[in-house]
Formats: sequence, C-alpha cells, structure tokens
Amino acid sequence: MRVNARRELALLCTAAALAATGYTMIGLLTPLAALRLGAGPAAVGVLVSAGFLLPLVTAVPAGTWADRWGARRMMRIGFLAFAVAALPMAVWPSWATLIFGFLLANLAHLVYVVASQALVADLGEPGAARESAYGWWTTSVAVGQAVGPLAGGVALDLFGAPTGFAAMSVVMGLAYVLTLAMRVSGKLETAPARFDWATARRLLVDRTVGLAMLTSSAALWASTVLYTFLPVHLELLEVPAATIGALLSLRAVVAVAVRPWMPQLVAALGGRERTVVLTLLAMSFGLLGVAVGGAWWWLAGFMVVFGAGFGLSQPVSMVMVADRVSARERGAALGVRLTGNRLAQLLSPVALAVVAERFGLPPFFVAHALLVLLAALLLAWLTRRARRGRGRPV
Repeated sequence: MRVNARRELALLCTAAALAATGYTMIGLLTPLAALRLGAGPAAVGVLVSAGFLLPLVTAVPAGTWADRWGARRMMRIGFLAFAVAALPMAVWPSWATLIFGFLLANLAHLVYVVASQALVADLGEPGAARESAYGWWTTSVAVGQAVGPLAGGVALDLFGAPTGFAAMSVVMGLAYVLTLAMRVSGKLETAPARFDWATARRLLVDRTVGLAMLTSSAALWASTVLYTFLPVHLELLEVPAATIGALLSLRAVVAVAVRPWMPQLVAALGGRERTVVLTLLAMSFGLLGVAVGGAWWWLAGFMVVFGAGFGLSQPVSMVMVADRVSARERGAALGVRLTGNRLAQLLSPVALAVVAERFGLPPFFVAHALLVLLAALLLAWLTRRARRGRGRPV
C-alpha cells in the first residue's frame, strides 16, 4: 500500500528512536542493577546471555509472522510487551523481576525490530532509495541509542533503578502511541512464503546473505561485549553511572553521524563488501582500546572508532539481505539475519567468561577483540575469493 511514504517513514523512525532509547536503558541498567544485587562479572554475562535465548529460536518465525499478519501489528505488540516487561522491576526490584523483565524485553525487542525492518523495506524502492530509507531508520535507532544510556545512567545515579525502569515503560508506551497514526500495514497482498528450515538453509547458502550475516553477527558480538562489560568494568572502578552512560551514548552519536551518509560512504570505500570488512576492523580496534585504557578521554576516542564501525555495519548488512530476496520472503530473510545476531548475543557474554573471572576484564576485552579481528579477516578472504571467481580485479 503506497500511502505517503515520507510521512510513514517519519512516524516509524520516531517510534524507533523511542524504542531504542528504552532498549539501551535496559541494556545499561540490567548489568549495573545485577552488580548491585550481588552478581559478579560471570553472573552478569549469564543473565545477559539468557536474554537472547528465546529471540534466537523465534527470529525467523517472527519474520514470517510479520509478513502474514502485518508488520505494523507485530511492531505494536512488541512495543506493548516491552512496556509491560519494565513495570515489575519499577515496582518491586529483585532478582526475579530483573530476570523476568530482561527476558521479556529482549523477546519484545526482537518482535518490533523484525517488524520495523520489514516496514522500512516496504517504504523504500530497491537500490539507493532503499539504502536511504534504511539509513534514516538506523539513524533514528542510533539517536535513541545515544539518549538511552545517558538517561539510564542519570536516573540510576539520582533516583535509583526502579525510576529508570519506570521511565523505560513510559518511553515504550509513547512509541506504541505513534504507531496508531501509521497507515501502512506491511501485510503482503500475495501469500507470504511459508516458514520452514529448508527456506532458512537456502538463504544461508546464498553468498550475499551469508556475508551480511557474518558482518552483522560479528558486529553484534562486539557490541554486546561492550555494552555488557564496559559498565561492569567501570562500575568496579567506581565510575559514576552517568559517565558510563555518556561514553556509551558517544558511541551511538557517532553512529548517528555516519548513517545518513551511508550511500556516499559505501561508494567511497569501494562497495558494500569492502565496507563491511572495514567496519569489523574498526570495532576490533575499539575493543582493544577499551582493554588498555582507563582515562575518560582515551575511552571516548575509542568509542568514536567503535561507533563509526557499528554505525555502518548494520544498515549495510540489512540492505544486502533486503535487496537479495523477493518481497514475499523479506521478513523471513531478515529473520534469518537476526537469528545470527541473536546467536552472537547469546554466546558473546559467556564465551570467555572464565577469562574475565580468572584474569580480569582487560584481557577479556583483548580476547574478544581478537575474535572480531578473525571474523574481519575471514570476511575479507571470502569477498576476495568471490571477486576472483567473478573475474574482477581485487
């Protein structure tokens, strides 16, 4: 349905910014609240990892549900579920409410992200127009990511965790209200592709989809490590929560700055495949800087590097997937991509937890930086081999 695409995209982007604010607030508040409830770094990692278990197994089905029932409806369900998830921790802070809220919030996040990405693809034509639409949508998400950590840190320092979770619920409610004015439904006029694992496997063996998934998963691996353990690392060093939030917000501000220029940057860097390799190199370098630095200005510099890499990695990989499949498979394909993301987010907090417990968090960051570097080298090798296979100069 082709209603006013600019109006619909503006509403979608504003709702996405609010939702990203809420999601990054819970991302900061959860590890810090867990520490204050007596958890150690390994226990925080297990908690964060558990939050991605249900999204891992529901990402692809959620994409097909969005195609069948309408992406707008799915997005509304996600916003409301997230608002409900934050309330128990606001009223009765405890381990039980923290775990419940984090698990439900991550499932709700998956639902509205899959639906939102499907709507963005529907509002943009293939090619540069779709790149622009995804650029603006991911920019709005980055705006929310810039506001959320700082707001969460200030709320935690001044008022405590319950107030932060209550504010989160209000923000998600506002995101839901904005969707009531949207007219595009995202429901396919033709029958959507039925979900089955054969479809998922076929998408996975597609070279472009595979490269996009490797990029996105490695980027989310790095980002989850940073968002989970940088607050833990600095909290143990008695850094105020507001300062921690400001550093994480700086990463998102840089992502905001680069995303509107995504088409020009991709062209300048030599295409999508070369761009995604460089994004992983930047994030690996950012994690190394966190490991060896302590002063706020040092950490801020590496947040800029990390943010630039992450800011390009996600929209470029989304467009690579969306342009590769037909409209009737778009939700399923984006769900496949998000499955890789959730697997990375499930494994990264616990993959090297023994390093954190035995040697401390700086060596832990170094180990993860090396893993992301290996992913970048693998991606570079795969793209180089593909160019040779097509007879192009490397």
